[in-house]
Amino acid sequence: MLIMMNGPRQIRRSLGTVVGCLVAAALAGCANPGTGGGTSTGGSPGGSGTGGGSGGVTGSGGVTGSGGVTGLGGVMGSGGVTGLGGAPGSGGAAGAGATTGSGGSTGTGGSAGVGGARAGTGGSPGTGGTSSSGGGTGTGGSAGAGGAKGGSAGAGGASGGAGGTSNACPPATPLTGGKQYCATSDGTADGNYTYDLWSDGQGSGCMTVYGVNAAFKATWTNVGDWIARAGLAFDKTKTYAQLGTFSSDFAYTTTGITTGGFGNVGIYGWSVNPLHEYYIAENWLGKKPNFTYVATFTIDGEGTYDVMTNMQKDQPNITGTNQDFVQYWSVNQTPRQCGHISISKHFAEWASLGLQLGNLEEARILVEAQNNTGTIDFTTATVVVK
Repeated sequence: MLIMMNGPRQIRRSLGTVVGCLVAAALAGCANPGTGGGTSTGGSPGGSGTGGGSGGVTGSGGVTGSGGVTGLGGVMGSGGVTGLGGAPGSGGAAGAGATTGSGGSTGTGGSAGVGGARAGTGGSPGTGGTSSSGGGTGTGGSAGAGGAKGGSAGAGGASGGAGGTSNACPPATPLTGGKQYCATSDGTADGNYTYDLWSDGQGSGCMTVYGVNAAFKATWTNVGDWIARAGLAFDKTKTYAQLGTFSSDFAYTTTGITTGGFGNVGIYGWSVNPLHEYYIAENWLGKKPNFTYVATFTIDGEGTYDVMTNMQKDQPNITGTNQDFVQYWSVNQTPRQCGHISISKHFAEWASLGLQLGNLEEARILVEAQNNTGTIDFTTATVVVK
């Protein structure tokens, strides 16, 4: 902002004083308008005062000489109204350190530069002000890297940076080979890993089991309810706590997922005595799961999960007959396509809320689809018990 320091009346008064001093200077010297200006060193608009340069209104004593009206320190001279430190001079309202200069709304040196009208070095907000480095939209802004949600505005942006809405997964080489299954079936995948494919008979779908841990690929078209999964199966005689500590690592890509249906990707299984179906949903294919809310909890490095329950009436299950049972759900608030899942921490959290699983029947990596079409390909898929 340009700040006017002296009006025409003040300039005429100052020039009159200058002329008087020149006459008196021949006899005894004139100290009043000399070095230091009309009122003190850095006078009315001086360098350390409230406006002018280092030399006051008329500079170093002369009207037109060094420091005079147009000389060094004069009205237009160095340090004068437009000189160094003056209104539009170096360091002034539009000079170095001005309104948009490095360091905030008035830049280093304040709104009128070094020694300017408002402040000296370190003016109104100083370094780190409104729009400079460190400001509202600069590096380290409102949310910065790792913002609320990512990074809608990139590192230092207004509302997020790295670590936003979804995690970036490292590139992985797709697996090849394997054996394809297109009908409801189950069997061996790799070592201790088993697979299971189930369909309600609507549409079509196939899964290809790679034979590398629990990794598989699946493709489905216009299915009603369709589940493909691979992982660990148990004999239903032990609880998860008796079996050990469960965890998983996963990474996958999807293509051609149609909207409007329902589905999810994550960990899946059953327990008996009591009979429960459970899900740890790391992503959803279509509508986000939305059942009866119970609580929310966070696992560091994995996400914040909403715990839900869903009552099933007279539905198919692992007993071979239709029964009533309650589903337990953990739904990650931020969908993931890769990462680590601390399965046993979910089991323990559910138990603390009164949602206790019985003897475990399975813990598998799952894709479930309802009323949609798509493809998924796992490049990493493990379920481990220690």
